[in-house]
Amino acid sequence: MCQKHLGFNYCFDDSYCKICKGYCCKGEGYVFLEQSDIESIAIYLNLEIEQFIQIYTRKFYDKIVLANVKINGEYKCCFLNDGLCEIYPSRPSQCKTFPFWDSMKNLSIEELKQLCPAIKK
Repeated sequence: MCQKHLGFNYCFDDSYCKICKGYCCKGEGYVFLEQSDIESIAIYLNLEIEQFIQIYTRKFYDKIVLANVKINGEYKCCFLNDGLCEIYPSRPSQCKTFPFWDSMKNLSIEELKQLCPAIKK
């Protein structure tokens, strides 16, 4: 089913996510973590909050972000494994709201499809 959000001229068919192999999780970029994300992921991984922060995050100015790894010259989220998110049930808010970000509202469908093949008109 194609999800629509008010104010966006496209919909998102999450059934493509199983086929896509994590396109939105690859490349250089930052997943900014809120305190609730940190707590949720730490619990999901059965780690203390400080352990999670030390192992899986980096500081970006005054923010905490998920660590990226570089494999064969390509950056990807540290939780992307064989094209699937290892923490999907507790993924960060930024990931849950993709592709309905204000920064994407004015992109053309062609530009959006380059970011995510699950986007439809």
